[in-house]
Amino acid sequence: MNLPIKTLDQLYPDNSFFCARTTRAVMRWNVVDVDALPAYRLDASPAQLLGFAGDMPFFAHEAACTPDALDFLDLCRLPRPKQLHTYRTAQEAVAGAMELIQQGGNLVYNFGVLPELESSGGLLTPLHQYLQLNAKSCLPELVDAAHLPPRELYPVHELGKVSSKPWAGPVFVKVAAAVSNGGGAAVRFCNGSADLDAVIAEFNRRLKRDDTIIFEKDCVPQRSWCVGVAIHDNAVDCLGASIQLFYKPAVQSGNLLSLEDPPAAIRELALDIAARARQAGYRGVAGFDIGEMPNGKPIVFDLNFRPNSSTGLLLAGRAALQATGLAMAQTFHLRHNGPLTDIFRIVHKDAAAGRIIPGSMFDAETYNSASADPATRSCLDGWILADTAAAATDWARHIAKQL
Repeated sequence: MNLPIKTLDQLYPDNSFFCARTTRAVMRWNVVDVDALPAYRLDASPAQLLGFAGDMPFFAHEAACTPDALDFLDLCRLPRPKQLHTYRTAQEAVAGAMELIQQGGNLVYNFGVLPELESSGGLLTPLHQYLQLNAKSCLPELVDAAHLPPRELYPVHELGKVSSKPWAGPVFVKVAAAVSNGGGAAVRFCNGSADLDAVIAEFNRRLKRDDTIIFEKDCVPQRSWCVGVAIHDNAVDCLGASIQLFYKPAVQSGNLLSLEDPPAAIRELALDIAARARQAGYRGVAGFDIGEMPNGKPIVFDLNFRPNSSTGLLLAGRAALQATGLAMAQTFHLRHNGPLTDIFRIVHKDAAAGRIIPGSMFDAETYNSASADPATRSCLDGWILADTAAAATDWARHIAKQL
């Protein structure tokens, strides 16, 4: 029996379908070094919600939804997508998406769409609205000033004036342009003038002179939550919240979910933001990064109007914890130069015990049968259930050593 989870068809309007394949150019502010991004990641990452599609038509590369991957969903008690559309090339993804658009479908995406689909008229969230809502400079349009950190905006051509301001650090410097961004790739942490000078030089090199940069004081929250919401025609719902994990300031390593609820003030603020976004016309899933200050006041750092890296965790995590009696779930990332089935074999016992919630799955051998790429690796990303965060980390390290 499958876990009692929420699925995408319950969170998006009727006639929606999911096709998240995008391009390297779109991803330039979603990864630290887009030039070093292996090509297969453009097909692996879009399938991270394969086990959460439900009745929504879902596009995935054939290497991300192999028969063994679908069997693994069964083992982990997640439902197989009922309307799975597979593709081998980006052109096939475009053709399949266009067919559904011509039938009245509305395309759901997360990090942007393939260029051929941008002007199709079939995007659930028009691209201009998506870019506006996700631009870090637009937070004040949805969040009251009392819940924002101290911040100032500068166009790139005025960055030379920043040295006269009290921004030597600690401060976060963020790309504010209307571009797809995520994972902290558009954020830099500065803890002194040397850091600041290096960041200013980088952004001068990578951005246009009229692009905007945000300088934001480090508020030092005691915890940072990612709160998931679903925005419907007539209501907004909270999907839960996970604690964000960072391996260095601004660079996220994953999420941790327990049965602990976020403070009521954070939940209420998230629902207020969601209600404002609903009035602006957005529909679907969103995730808000909200800091919990020592005095209990919530501070908003970022708004993501798209499925994000913790969406699957929020949709299935509580049900999995309640089913196993374990205390928490934490992100893991596994990579292997051989077939995906090797990873499945090693983690089979834990998956059968209900300890794994799978996200992205990708088989290198299936992918390379169509397009040889020596950088391709099999991957299994997801969340491992454990009694403690230390136990979850130890599990991931132990499995990685076997690959």
